[in-house]
Amino acid sequence: MTERELKNQRIKETLAKTREKRKTQKCKVFELKLDASHFNSKTKEALKMMFVEAKWLYNYYLSQEDVFKLDTKIEKITHKDKEGKDIEIILSYIPAKVKQSIAEGIKSSIKALSVSKKKGRKIGKLKFKSQYNSLELNQYGTTHKIVSSNRIKINGIKQHLRVQGLKQIKDDYEIANAKLVKKVSGYYVKLTCFEYIKPSVFSNTLKKDIGLDFGIKDSIITSDGTKFKVSIEESERLKRLQRKFAKTKKGSNNRYKLRLKIQKEYDGVVNRRNDAGNKIVNFLLTNYSTVYFQDEMVKAWHSGRFGRTVQNSCLGRVKAKLKASPNTVMIERSFPSTKLCLNCGALNSLTLADRTYKCSCGYEEDRDIKSAKTILHVGRCKTNYIPMGHREFKPVENKTAVNFDLSKFVSYDSAKQEAQGLILG
Repeated sequence: MTERELKNQRIKETLAKTREKRKTQKCKVFELKLDASHFNSKTKEALKMMFVEAKWLYNYYLSQEDVFKLDTKIEKITHKDKEGKDIEIILSYIPAKVKQSIAEGIKSSIKALSVSKKKGRKIGKLKFKSQYNSLELNQYGTTHKIVSSNRIKINGIKQHLRVQGLKQIKDDYEIANAKLVKKVSGYYVKLTCFEYIKPSVFSNTLKKDIGLDFGIKDSIITSDGTKFKVSIEESERLKRLQRKFAKTKKGSNNRYKLRLKIQKEYDGVVNRRNDAGNKIVNFLLTNYSTVYFQDEMVKAWHSGRFGRTVQNSCLGRVKAKLKASPNTVMIERSFPSTKLCLNCGALNSLTLADRTYKCSCGYEEDRDIKSAKTILHVGRCKTNYIPMGHREFKPVENKTAVNFDLSKFVSYDSAKQEAQGLILG
């Protein structure tokens, strides 16, 4: 066996051990801002040029005939100016590991496009970048390293950078990869950490389960009647800047400055929405043992009649965070949670104007709360669900469902068929 084959074998064994270890760990991502007030002149220049060189290198790689044979150790590239003349550029700031990640990113993107094409989908092609905003730091200890309680070392920058909020990283966290991100509001380090799951014998028995229904009038409705209404609209300043931007001349300096102001203002809006979503998810996962929700097509709601309302909410953020949690269960999208009666199992059609669910059997309740209760009951009693997150620590799966009679429900498959019949018929 050659030296290369031995190396590949060791890599495979290491990856297998890592995958096995990740099954007992919980992933956490921290986006921490670099304190720019402590940057010296060399650090400012290095950070700026790292992203500029990354853009040049990406476009250079993309221009090559065979992208699967890229030279990741390249130190010089040729760049055409506006007049079409070749200019030689020396890559003196971008680290070798970042070069490798850029090349691997292009290869992965092309492979993904190839798979989509084979499936018969219409695909485009990779485009040259006008700016590069994210650098992969894939190896802790080499590309990045925490050197103190508030400072981090990044490969390619001599200065130890002060980071806001670095104390959130606990000593028992295993730090994996990271990203150096450039925004209009400054530079950020996005750290991916893994925490060992510590199952508690009593935690899940002392808390109850909860079902969620995503809506328009109220963003999130729980099975116990709690309603979360989140609407964070664009600021008046952002609207004013957008109107001003529309009147500027393309390619002008004024247009460029306004674009930066708009991006910064919009980042603030997005941050407020994400903050609201994070608080809701934290409340749910802290106060309830298991959260059940349906796989709603939230992204498609943006193009509908209530697209603006959905955009101003934080439904996408909440759904993404819940999917990543080990204490959640997601019901499949096709289940008729709105139409199914909790009392007799009948399927009743409702319009958007019908805010109260009424059944011929006499059962009557708020439609959103009823849907949340349906999702909770079906999720706890049916096996046709999509489990999310780690599966090792799910004591709820072994618990006996209580407080309702399963015989009242029609079968899952028959309900699904009837629902499809109502939709088609």
